Amino acid sequence: MLESNKYVRCVLIDFSKAFDTVDHAILARKLFCLKTPVFIIQWIMSFLTNRSQATKLGFHLSSTLPINRSIVQGSGIGPTLFSMFACDLKPLNDFNYLIKYADDSTLLCHQKSTTTVEEEIAYVMNWALENKMTVNLLKTKYRSGPVTAQNDQRWPS
Repeated sequence: MLESNKYVRCVLIDFSKAFDTVDHAILARKLFCLKTPVFIIQWIMSFLTNRSQATKLGFHLSSTLPINRSIVQGSGIGPTLFSMFACDLKPLNDFNYLIKYADDSTLLCHQKSTTTVEEEIAYVMNWALENKMTVNLLKTKYRSGPVTAQNDQRWPS
């Protein structure tokens, strides 16, 4: 991008508790839209549902509560499921890039883009809302031009 543009704007997007907030119904719908075989979707949903958790602090153990959202982050399939969950998150402008690695996303908007970085972020925020996710604006970073301490800043709230 920098070979044909004077600058590129970069937004490092942080989704709050991304793996912990994946809605199972939304994930199942997306897997179905991706033409995943029904028996695979059933197997995945069986793996994700009927789970519970408790918290232990010292010798005290809390009561067990059901887990009705989330994908198992430490599992081998967790990052793949999150990638499939986020597969429909794309930039508005085909010449901009949204690079995703599991729950980390980087938005690149070049100088000649007809879509502003603000419009792209608004689209990401709307996607997050529709998918019951939250963008953590305190951890989301914005950079324009070469990376220096002067242009590394938080996204404005």
